[in-house]
Amino acid sequence: MLRELVDLLTCRELEPEELQSLVAAVDGAAEDPDLDWIEDPSPEELIQNALVFKLAEHIAVGDKIDEVHEQISDFFAEPLADFPRHADGRWFLPDEYFAWLDPLLAERGADGGGYELLLLEDTFSDNLHALLVWRDDSARVVEIATALALRIERSTQRSLGLRPIM
Repeated sequence: MLRELVDLLTCRELEPEELQSLVAAVDGAAEDPDLDWIEDPSPEELIQNALVFKLAEHIAVGDKIDEVHEQISDFFAEPLADFPRHADGRWFLPDEYFAWLDPLLAERGADGGGYELLLLEDTFSDNLHALLVWRDDSARVVEIATALALRIERSTQRSLGLRPIM
């Protein structure tokens, strides 16, 4: 299941050797010296944090939602619209932003029915970790994550307890 999860989290873009190497690195998180700073972790915590670290080039990370937006936009050849504001100039809160972003991502990419933004919890920072997956794969990602006791969820249905980050 971990192999399928990593494949889906990387939009099935990795060569078989790359995928196998990445899965082995995540699966071997308990022996990874880069993760030995985590005190008394559960196997699920190790995998969760290994995913955050090992998928770094696929993840938009920031402590402010507008920073994450810029990184998400950079994933596309044609950038997204600027970070939205209310008519009175106030910034969008995370939930408002995710609701605004979702239909824009659904229109991107011919394969997989567009994209959907998923959020990965980490146990080591206050940063938001977001990644794009094919919309048609997002339910399966959440299903596998749940089966593996990992914290990955749809941005529009989030419950990770994220604080406003503006």
